[in-house]
Amino acid sequence: MPRKTAPQPQPVPAGPDIALHMLMNDSAPVLLDWVLHHRHAGFRSITVHGDGANAQATALAQALAAAGLIDFVPTTRPGIAHDKARQIRALDLALETALRDRHDHLLWLEPDDFVMIDTGAGTLADLAQGLERFPDLLSLTVQVAGGSGQNRYADLPLVERFRRGTGGAAGRMTVATPLRTIFRPQLARGLKPARPTLKPKFARGKEPVTWLNGAAEDVADRYLQKGWMTMPDQPGLGLAHVIAFMAQDRETFLLRRTGAGKTLPFVTPDHLRMTIQQYQRLNFTMADTGPDQAFVQAHRARRAEFLASHPKVAARHAAVVTEFAGRLDRLLAHQDPQAARIITAFVEGRPIQGLAFDWSVPFGVAATPPALSEMDSAWAERLSRPAEEDAPPEEDWDDTDDDTQGHDAAPQQPGTATPDGAPQIVAPAWLSDLRLSGQAHGFYHSMPNYACTYVARSREHLLVSFDNLASVREHPVTREPWGYKFIRKEGWSHMGILSYVPGWFRDAALHRYLMSLRDSGFFEQFDQVTLFGTSMGGYGAAAFASLAPGCRVAAFSPQSTLSPRLAGWDQRYPTGKRADWTGPFADAAAESRRASQVWLFYDPAIDHDRRHVQRFDGPNVTRVPLRHADHKTALMLRNGRVLSDVMRDIATGRATLPRMMQHYRACRHLPDYLAGVRARAERGGDPARAARLDRAIARLAP
Repeated sequence: MPRKTAPQPQPVPAGPDIALHMLMNDSAPVLLDWVLHHRHAGFRSITVHGDGANAQATALAQALAAAGLIDFVPTTRPGIAHDKARQIRALDLALETALRDRHDHLLWLEPDDFVMIDTGAGTLADLAQGLERFPDLLSLTVQVAGGSGQNRYADLPLVERFRRGTGGAAGRMTVATPLRTIFRPQLARGLKPARPTLKPKFARGKEPVTWLNGAAEDVADRYLQKGWMTMPDQPGLGLAHVIAFMAQDRETFLLRRTGAGKTLPFVTPDHLRMTIQQYQRLNFTMADTGPDQAFVQAHRARRAEFLASHPKVAARHAAVVTEFAGRLDRLLAHQDPQAARIITAFVEGRPIQGLAFDWSVPFGVAATPPALSEMDSAWAERLSRPAEEDAPPEEDWDDTDDDTQGHDAAPQQPGTATPDGAPQIVAPAWLSDLRLSGQAHGFYHSMPNYACTYVARSREHLLVSFDNLASVREHPVTREPWGYKFIRKEGWSHMGILSYVPGWFRDAALHRYLMSLRDSGFFEQFDQVTLFGTSMGGYGAAAFASLAPGCRVAAFSPQSTLSPRLAGWDQRYPTGKRADWTGPFADAAAESRRASQVWLFYDPAIDHDRRHVQRFDGPNVTRVPLRHADHKTALMLRNGRVLSDVMRDIATGRATLPRMMQHYRACRHLPDYLAGVRARAERGGDPARAARLDRAIARLAP
């Protein structure tokens, strides 16, 4: 008797070669529908990243891969606290894979995104025909589907269950929504969920690109350099769009934030309140989203046929559905009774206004704020403040020049005056973050000359920042650790070492405290630790690297030591040189040998900085020469709006020397950079070039 073979997937219509990538997260219940929908649309190459949060989800992805429908790339899942770093790695891998396999185009989708082709039979081939010539970039408008009054999870196609939202394939848009962009991988130097970051020659228009929206309208001028949202004045609907099922039913919205399904993350009142508020912001009902009933019925038929012909996939899907459908009841049994009452009322659609968001939280419990994707969460938050402009990328970094002479300065007085003339003191952000968490979700440790703040957000990343001399001059009450807002925006845990004296962290009490943290296993609870700082803070970042073996270090214009024995040639910091340079952590060059990576940013023309950097000679050291930056390497990168990119690359392990130098090239237009080039030209006896640079600097002057 001939051996029976499993039916193979139906051939997809010929169309453009678009590699589709997605990070699964906790979306396994809709994975089957997502894959079948996009295969039918004509995506021949589909890659699913992640592990789906639990064993059932992983098994389903593996079964779909075995059936030839997807490529499955498992990822590690260090915890449920924060998924941004996982997403960044998956985005990078998507771009690398598309370039390696020479795909014509690449598209990144979120796990709830469904591409809808609104022309012809609804395939990519029809879309290509409608466009006549496929552009370099094609940005599709996202129409957001709300919950459509659905409270509990059901194993039915999303396009059938959720029919109301911001709108459908045509019509007037009333809110701005995110983009999803199909693009040629060769154009990009990076990828975010909504769009690629273009290489400078394309972003600046030196080499032309075609960029259309879903209505075949030219949008290059709008999006070349920035922008990740569709505005109501140009909805871009007609040929194709994306439906994003961000809300879904109330039960699913909660369960999708439970990670591996072992705990509900709403152990604090504020986190549960935030989650409910996010659902309310995303639960749009203003218009019909589509698609029509014929499409829904055809999808149901394809789904049923596939499950009947692929019993292994059907069994894995059934296991996912069973786990997910029973998860809420299992988790509620271990939830605080008051939280359980609120959750139950929310899921059942009952009013919760009369219920108190107030219950005790055990000390030290790790709580997790509700998580959406990077772009989606930012967009959802923006809906509550639509008149507010986007903040500049580097506004989070408020670092001023180091006092290279070591002079003390009077502290700055913050804020405004009250009606009686007294200064108004505003709480620093780190204190607000601790208080708003509703629990001891971090700590503040005070010492005579130093302090340590810690805000817990993620076990995946801990960043430790060290103050510089400019920080010493800031107001002692309202100040924040260096880089605090950037780290908060990334969702990483942060320890800030605050210095109230220009003492280069040469303090016995500080040393004892940091060593006690090491001995308690504090640093070992994180998957990755990164220490960073500039000048005095750069010394601190390298000097205390031995506290967390295997950590990464980012030191900008650092001193290796001010020990008269080891660096007597550096006379710039008289206050620091008077400190006690005996005992532990005195030589940053030696202490940093236990780090996995040490990134040193410096200007080779600054003799003292160069000599300090040369003292770091381990195999883990990468020297990054930033010519014409002077002692202000971090400030130059911040002014070029790339300091966040540099730190993000180092913290997530993506940093390479070519990548760092590529970031620095964005600073070549800055007046300070040009002034450095001019000084060099003048020293080289090239007055004509110096004159040209004078004119360039004058044009850039405010």
